[in-house]
Amino acid sequence: MVTNKSFKKYFLIILFLFPFTVMGNQQKLAPNPDFLPDADSYTFKKIGNVNLRLHIFDNKKKSTEAKPGIIFFFGGGLMRGSITHFQGQAKALSRQGMIAVLADYRVKMRHGTGPREAISDAKDAISWLRKNASKFNLDPDKLVVGGGSSGGYLAASTATVTDKSISRTPSEFSSYPNALALFNPALGNRFPKTGHKLSPYQSLNNSSVPTFIVHGHEDELVPFRSAQAYCDKLNSLNGYCELHGYPGEGHGFFNRGRNGNKGYEDTYKKLEIFLRKFGYLK
Repeated sequence: MVTNKSFKKYFLIILFLFPFTVMGNQQKLAPNPDFLPDADSYTFKKIGNVNLRLHIFDNKKKSTEAKPGIIFFFGGGLMRGSITHFQGQAKALSRQGMIAVLADYRVKMRHGTGPREAISDAKDAISWLRKNASKFNLDPDKLVVGGGSSGGYLAASTATVTDKSISRTPSEFSSYPNALALFNPALGNRFPKTGHKLSPYQSLNNSSVPTFIVHGHEDELVPFRSAQAYCDKLNSLNGYCELHGYPGEGHGFFNRGRNGNKGYEDTYKKLEIFLRKFGYLK
């Protein structure tokens, strides 16, 4: 018997994995904007006629010491997504003294690309920031990489998936994060459907970096157990992983505007605690 709950679950899976089936007649998505209010925007990568941009939020307060940074990657199943996904968190963290960055990357419905290209773009954005660290008064040894859903997949991939696996030429400037902040991340157990070489879970083979994860227990798109499995594996490798599960919450519960911002505010407070623990916030 097909229940309303099971129908919803499989509809979400189809939408996540095969959006062209559901939205086959929709036109190609417009590109993300080149500029965002209150941010300094730069092109970090060019592929043909595609310019990938990142947007830097900084409170502009002068500091004698380089500032820690955080870069966010938006969600959208590697198919779609808005550069403004983590704008609220970025602005808030910049007010607290971090350099906060929102980065674009190629997705299927804009560029006809897949996970390899997206991971390559994420790694290139991080390398570009480190290359230009002195320009932005950024501490290149204190760079957190974060994201939600497929953006969390990309963030985790920068710590686990090798350049060789995506046919990327390594940069002179490291693309490896110093810490991870993941929001209902797709860690590659089932979503997205990739081979083991592109799975953060399967590619995780060392203590990696301090990792923060928030995940809804009732997430029908990216199961909570996948986050639990990743955290357990990282801890078994003598790494550090803290997983905050949210009973009754589904996919994207942390987004601003959901449920009176309850999930947004609570996950942000927990993120602050994590960042203070490792010296990214005072």
